[in-house]
Amino acid sequence: MPVEEAAAPEQACCIVGIGASAGGLEALQRFFDAVPGDSDLAYVVVQHLSPVHKSLMVDLLAKHTAMEVVQATEGVPVQRNTVYLLPPGKHLSIEDGRLRLTAKDAGSGMSLPIDIFLTALARDQGPFAIGLILSGTGSDGTRGLMAIKSAGGFTAVQQPETAQFDGMPRSALATGQIDATLPPEELPARLIEHARKVLARARPMRMSGQAGRQRREDGDDPLAQIIAVIRSVTGVDFSHYKLATLLRRIERRMQGAGLDSMEEYAALLRRNSAETVNLYKEMLIGVTRFFRDEAAFRVLADRVIPSLLANRSPTDMIRVWVCGCASGEEAYSLAILFAEAQERLGRSIDVKIFATDIDQDSIEVASLGEYPRSIAEDVSQERLGRFFTARGDGYVVARDIRRMVVFAAHNIMRDPPFTKIDLLSCRNLLIYMDQPLQRKVLSLFQYALRQSGFLFLGTSETLGDLQSDFHTVDSRNKLFQSLRAGSFRLSRLLVPTVAAPPARHGEDGGTQAMEEGAVIDEAIGALMKAYVPPCLLVNEQMTIMHVFGDASSLLKVPAGEATLNVLKLLPSSVAMVTGTALNRAFRSGEEFALSNIPVKDREGVAALSLRVQPYVARKTGRRFALVVLDRANMLPLAVPDSDFDLNADAAERIRGLEQELLSRGENLQATIEELETANEELQATNEELLASNEELQSTNEELQSVNEELYSVNAEYQAKVEELTEITNDLDNLLRSTEIGTVFLDGDFVIRRFTPAAAGFINIIPRDIGRSIAHLSTNIDYPDFLGDIRKVFDGQEPVERHVRVHDGRWVLTRILPYLTDKSQTAGVVVTFVDVTDTKQAQERLQKVLDSLPEHIAVTDREGRIVMVNAAWRGFAQRNGAPAIERCGVGTNYLEVCLAPDAASTDGIARAVHDGLRRILDGKADGFSIEYPCHSPDEQRWFLMHATRLKDHDGGIVVSHINITNRKLMELQLDGTGEGDGTGDGKGDGGEE
Repeated sequence: MPVEEAAAPEQACCIVGIGASAGGLEALQRFFDAVPGDSDLAYVVVQHLSPVHKSLMVDLLAKHTAMEVVQATEGVPVQRNTVYLLPPGKHLSIEDGRLRLTAKDAGSGMSLPIDIFLTALARDQGPFAIGLILSGTGSDGTRGLMAIKSAGGFTAVQQPETAQFDGMPRSALATGQIDATLPPEELPARLIEHARKVLARARPMRMSGQAGRQRREDGDDPLAQIIAVIRSVTGVDFSHYKLATLLRRIERRMQGAGLDSMEEYAALLRRNSAETVNLYKEMLIGVTRFFRDEAAFRVLADRVIPSLLANRSPTDMIRVWVCGCASGEEAYSLAILFAEAQERLGRSIDVKIFATDIDQDSIEVASLGEYPRSIAEDVSQERLGRFFTARGDGYVVARDIRRMVVFAAHNIMRDPPFTKIDLLSCRNLLIYMDQPLQRKVLSLFQYALRQSGFLFLGTSETLGDLQSDFHTVDSRNKLFQSLRAGSFRLSRLLVPTVAAPPARHGEDGGTQAMEEGAVIDEAIGALMKAYVPPCLLVNEQMTIMHVFGDASSLLKVPAGEATLNVLKLLPSSVAMVTGTALNRAFRSGEEFALSNIPVKDREGVAALSLRVQPYVARKTGRRFALVVLDRANMLPLAVPDSDFDLNADAAERIRGLEQELLSRGENLQATIEELETANEELQATNEELLASNEELQSTNEELQSVNEELYSVNAEYQAKVEELTEITNDLDNLLRSTEIGTVFLDGDFVIRRFTPAAAGFINIIPRDIGRSIAHLSTNIDYPDFLGDIRKVFDGQEPVERHVRVHDGRWVLTRILPYLTDKSQTAGVVVTFVDVTDTKQAQERLQKVLDSLPEHIAVTDREGRIVMVNAAWRGFAQRNGAPAIERCGVGTNYLEVCLAPDAASTDGIARAVHDGLRRILDGKADGFSIEYPCHSPDEQRWFLMHATRLKDHDGGIVVSHINITNRKLMELQLDGTGEGDGTGDGKGDGGEE
């Protein structure tokens, strides 16, 4: 059964979702040629597009319509009289009337963009959604149309005969849920007419609550008349379905019939039984899929099914009932879970799944076990390979899984339930029933379940006042376990549902009626248990509809396929007599009784009395019979019973079989005559086919010629593809083998390609290709990362930064422009080179230099200071800011020696400059000089030594050693107090 429908939203127009594939361009052009510019509809076109080629659809369709044609963008609100096109490489959905784009995952396997959008359209727009399928192959769009149909929307397809490729239209038509099938040029008028009626009817329901329910009981109410007509034609009573659901379904059919009043529609149903059947089908739209609600099925697989298998012996049978199975996906899903669990646990136990639905057509579809290729969206590739067989354009359920499932038509509101069920699944069926019927159905479920059996409901369904009879296994996924076996609750099937007395105090009347109904149930159950002998309710097909009393000693389940045929369940001696009695009772309509029928049981051979009482159901006119089997022979009979005579009964049975055989022989002769006539017609048809075949052979020769031309063109393209493939493989291997992280960005800073090493610096995975790099987080301490990318793209000037990674590593980040063969900037290339070892070596060198007492500085080949040690920095700081500015990192040491304030150093600064210059020019390997550097507080002398740096940079290592103590000792030995210089306190350019 379908999920609950969404309420109609307030909106300005209906939205038409159009799906097209192969041959779709021609169909779209014919369609939009017929669409007026003021249709007041919005159109969203979804096609199967190549993600790597630019789409030309905007230009191609703009020539065939006066409406605006645009490519869909993220978050754009859908406006009337506008055509929106799917961009390449994207999936399209809709939320709150705004289009949403997501990148197509190249590794996700089968892509179904039409189903994705139409399903989202149904969820977002409800009855205001319109789905249209045009030319194309495959089955994409079929599931989306079913979702729109379930939501109360309108579905249409292109007439297959007018399509270049009819795969998609025929797949949609096979569902039987299509409202219009027309050529493309006739579809716009039909859609516009439907949309105007929908918008005109967009108003609150005029009947609701108690008032609506009271009107159903009024014979003049057209709604009650409609329900009565459906009941008389199909035998299904919708009087206890929710009123809002009934009105929505009826209004949809009224729109299709072009009627405005419910009275007119009721009159149409009385005249046209085909429309009645269509309305009945409308009520029973089955929207389901494999493993629907994955989390719920995971709970079944992890908790429920293993516990069922663990508690059974190999000879036991596990019984599962799927009520409202629709087209069978849920039943097969459970079968797959049981098969997987048995393989996982190494157990082999017979599992029988009874899948039932009120709709015979759905049962026939489910029995075939054939599904379109779109199920790959819900079923994993592993399960498709194990439990399905590919056939044509779809999949067929494997034979082992099919054998586990028994499909049968079953009306839960009328037919008796299955019994001794271990797992009962009924999802999204109760939401369509009113409260009394919900309680009745849940009571039937409780009766059907074994003690500790599991009940699996839909996400919007609850147990109501039966909560105390169940233990909640998983509240979110609506999985419950029965606390006791069912008993008296089944008696509700035997009497009409108790009508609620008039309410006197608000809603107390309904509660009182429910309580009284429960009391009556208990009383009937007690009476049956105490006084009623085993009794079977049997229909004309000899199927047991219900069992009253304890007949377990008489009824035996035979081996093989499960059955409810009374003649197969009773002992052979009783079955033969019962079959004769039932045939006679149904034929004559009179009561029939026998006594002293021998039957074997556990205590030996006993006598049994039999009574068969036929009757006709007043509402449906169907014939039933009550078969009473009494061991004690105390049953009062309305007709004289007679002793059982085996010979007489056998003779009666033989006469009946002879009469049936004679009738079948006559029918067979008539069938043979019809077959002979049909054979003659087939021979005539065969001659026509032979003539058609000759025409097809001629056409085939023409197609062969065209095929050869296409083959030549294809060969050229194939060679080009192989060449491009080799280049791509070379590039992929190069990027994969290098340890340099590289990211390629396009002009919008969207990721085009990246190497695996880049993942260590940017949180990036393969599916992030196609996303903006601004949406990703990084592992580097680089606040201006995005800003530098924009600067490089705008100015084409590379940027290089040493940045720290969050795990302590250092990386050299280079940002370069991505240039085309015309030297135009088409994007940005970002590379990450791990320089941790180099950085650590520099840090260690700095620590070594800092540990030395000498004042040390390192310059480059231009004389610019690039490194100093702690002693150098400390001396500069003690001499104040001027000293720091004169000899800090970045200062040119040669220029400092030539500064004007260094001229008073008696030529020492010039000598230092010249000595350093000779080293940088390669004319000397070293240079040394002693010089005074006095301060106002003390006299100081230093020894400066400079030597060439032995590397490719060709810089200089300069060291200053304090030799004041040595100088003072020399002065004392010489007997002087000043030495060889007075010093000015500013140094000579050789030190700070």
